[in-house]
Amino acid sequence: QSLDSRAYSAYNAMVSAAKKDGISLWAVSGYRSYSKQNRLYNNRVDRSKRENPSLSQAEAEADAAQHVARPGTSEHQIGLAVDFNSVETSFADTKAGKWLKQHAAEYGFVLRYEKEKQSITKVTYEPWHYRYVGAKHALTMQEKGICMEEYIDWLKGN
Repeated sequence: QSLDSRAYSAYNAMVSAAKKDGISLWAVSGYRSYSKQNRLYNNRVDRSKRENPSLSQAEAEADAAQHVARPGTSEHQIGLAVDFNSVETSFADTKAGKWLKQHAAEYGFVLRYEKEKQSITKVTYEPWHYRYVGAKHALTMQEKGICMEEYIDWLKGN
């Protein structure tokens, strides 16, 4: 998977550290083109309509956006997001998921869409989706127990 050069070396260091701890990490998804993101989003809109036929097009699009970023807004499109190992919520309970949650900030990555922060991020819980922000920022966010939206607000106040 492709990643932005700012994230690439940190990703490799993190994967190596995990391996030393007996944990296997791999990228299921990294950089995505606009066309791939558009396809993923449109597939999710179609799924939303199938699952709830009473939704209008706008409602289906809004529902889809809680699960898949609209094209042009995905962190994957800037090459700073990585989906690890499995895109299932059960990933959080695996050894790899627990290791990432504990150590990712040391390498500059944050769990982007936490279960407890859904009302703030407006995106459903994704325990596999990590965003590179740099170690300084990631460690501060972890220390404060805040998500990226809260961190940006915090930075604006300082």
